[in-house]
Amino acid sequence: MIIDAHTHIGNSFWGQFSPEYLLDITGDDIDILICSNLEGIDSYTGKDEIKCNLEMLNASKKYPKIKPLAICEVDRTENADKIRKLLSEHSEFVGLKFHPEFTKLAADSDKYDDYLKAAREFKKPCLYHSGHIKSRFSSPELIYKKAKQFPEVPVILGHLSTTTRECHERAIEIMVESIENETATLYADVSWVGVEDSIMLIEKLKNTKCGDFTNRILWASDVPVGEFNQKRELYLKNLAEFQTGIYEHFKDKELLNNLMYGNAAKLFRLG
Repeated sequence: MIIDAHTHIGNSFWGQFSPEYLLDITGDDIDILICSNLEGIDSYTGKDEIKCNLEMLNASKKYPKIKPLAICEVDRTENADKIRKLLSEHSEFVGLKFHPEFTKLAADSDKYDDYLKAAREFKKPCLYHSGHIKSRFSSPELIYKKAKQFPEVPVILGHLSTTTRECHERAIEIMVESIENETATLYADVSWVGVEDSIMLIEKLKNTKCGDFTNRILWASDVPVGEFNQKRELYLKNLAEFQTGIYEHFKDKELLNNLMYGNAAKLFRLG
């Protein structure tokens, strides 16, 4: 089994992506897709928070392998009341999704508090776009600062931290600190993280002072955002390279299985 822990549908700045488009790229190789609607974070559409989430819900009902995340328009709303109502009425939502970079709302803003309270109330993890370490909106530092205020809420650093090895190294340091000091419950997905840096992440979390915390790592692609992710053959090549690279380095099938599906299944309560 394989779970892709970070995927999208919706028309946006990045392109026009129907559920069928997503399913065509990932095909039968992927069993579950954790998915959010890009239309809820992109000023290109400006679609209402609930409307875009109900469209996401409908897509998941039509295609059961798609598991919906509720997009949170924190920059446009006063509180999380509509999201609370959505979660109370539709248990299909497996988590919340935030994109501080595109919404231009710093991840440590107090405006996130009510949404994180809702996540805590409904026991849902929160997936954040985690940007460059110098980003004034989505750096891992800012996300960690907010996560420390809600230590019971699992917070996923999407992409670990985008772009360079320096960014990945700092994000890993933050994750280790949060584990060893018990200050937050941070996870990371490895979308756009190469095999070498993924190995670095695994090594560090495997050997924390508190023990093995590789259960905090999720395989993901960010499909279909980025031209690379819009071609089925390249998507499958990326998947195969990750599986081969991780197994050849660690020679641990159980570890690989947890990265590919076990960790995500447990976090998102999928089984």
